[in-house]
Amino acid sequence: MSESFGAVVPLESNPEIFTDFARKLGLSPLLSFGDIYSIDDPDLVAFLPRPMNAVILLFPITKDYEQFRASEEKNGIQGSDEFGNIYWFKQLLKNACGLYGLLHAVCNLPSGLIVDQSKIGNFLQELRELPDVDNENHLIEKARMISQLFLSTYSEYSQQGQTEAPSADEDVDLHFICFTKGKNGHFFELDGRRLGPVDLGESHDSEDVLGSTIILDRIRKYMSLANNSMNFAMMGLGPVID
Repeated sequence: MSESFGAVVPLESNPEIFTDFARKLGLSPLLSFGDIYSIDDPDLVAFLPRPMNAVILLFPITKDYEQFRASEEKNGIQGSDEFGNIYWFKQLLKNACGLYGLLHAVCNLPSGLIVDQSKIGNFLQELRELPDVDNENHLIEKARMISQLFLSTYSEYSQQGQTEAPSADEDVDLHFICFTKGKNGHFFELDGRRLGPVDLGESHDSEDVLGSTIILDRIRKYMSLANNSMNFAMMGLGPVID
């Protein structure tokens, strides 16, 4: 897997940028991304739209986190899982974790929340037509499809935001991942830097991604590995609030 797909300017963690970008790719106008300012303050949580279909977390990659990730991968926490139950994509494009976080959130929505004949709708159809496709194979072909279908639109949104964007070749120590729900009722962590989707198990306390103690405990774990860094941001994908 030596083929290089280059590098891109990182996306800013900005719900307006993510919403506009996702809608151009095929996200239903019934949904939008919004900031999540707290997972522990009940007053702030009460204002969030529900149900929450996905949560995108931006967090710092620290030495402690890398050791945690390596330990999990050594112990085989992630697996390929059934393709179509959950879609996971290996990130082969430098600094594109925002794009992969967005794709993981939108591609795993129920079909009625993806616009017919949209870029993402057509992308998923083409994926399903690959021979014997699962989450562990056709990694280069999938990365090539992602580059061809989405990068022309991506470049428009990577230049937007309230802060100056780093260059495409800069080594960035912040990383986007996605938490969402598979068709089997299990919650998943989807990270293009890992070896596959992380099956976090079935939650019996909530059908909602943000209401699941499994997800909340996972987010708190990553906060504990941040060495007191404040470089965290969360966005949720949920219903539009009029």
